[in-house]
This record gives sequence, C-alpha cells and structure tokens, in this order.
Amino acid sequence: MRSKGFTLVELMMVMAILAILAGVAITQYASYKNKTKAKDLITLAGACVQEILAHCVTDGNFSDPAALENCRTRNGTMWLDTISFTADPPFSSFSCNRTFAVTASAKIKGTDITYRATCIYDVSKEDISCSGPKEAP
Repeated sequence: MRSKGFTLVELMMVMAILAILAGVAITQYASYKNKTKAKDLITLAGACVQEILAHCVTDGNFSDPAALENCRTRNGTMWLDTISFTADPPFSSFSCNRTFAVTASAKIKGTDITYRATCIYDVSKEDISCSGPKEAP
C-alpha cells in the first residue's frame, strides 16, 4: 500500500524548477532596473535636439550645437554617471538644412554598463523620433 504525500525526489524536482525560474527572473529584473534608470537619456537627447532646432529657427546659419547648454557633456543624474552627446553628422559639420541624430550615452552608476538613446530630426518630415535606451556594445 502506498502512503499519501510526495516523495523526496518529487519535492527536489519542484525545488530545482523553482530555482531555475528564480534565476531567470532575477537577471531580467536587474536588466529592467538598469534600463529604467537610463530612461533619462531619451529626455536629454530630445532636449539637445529641441535646443538645436530653436537656434536653427532664429539663425539659419547656426553651426555649433556643441556649444549649446543641452548638448554639452555634463555631470550625471541620480542614476547615471557623466553624460556625453554625439551627433551624426558630427557637430563640427552641422547644418540646419539636413537630417541629424543626437545620441546621449552614460554608464549606470555602480556598474560598467553603458546605455545610449538616440533622437533623430528628419528635416523632410520636420519630425523628431527617439529610440532607446539601449545597452551599448
């Protein structure tokens, strides 16, 4: 006659499955937390693009975005170390009359993980689109 209940092997199998699920959940949660901390980069890249466009409206020959307050390398935020900005085409060859992209990048404080967010201004559509943050390779 078999007694009611679970065998030790059955209980060990359940524990093993739960341990695997917990391991996956914890790594995903850490990744989610870092990505959330990097969301500020979208706002910062967008602010740089907005300031560039404001200067282009008032001065069609504007050509030095690197000098703008919102486009300069700056100290980090609560979650991010030093924040830097790059552009495509580079700020040194900037023109108000063509499409450009601004990328803000920074490391998450306390880690070696760098995230980037990019905002693109499409001159033909007169539209700004932002993407990210994405972990930098």
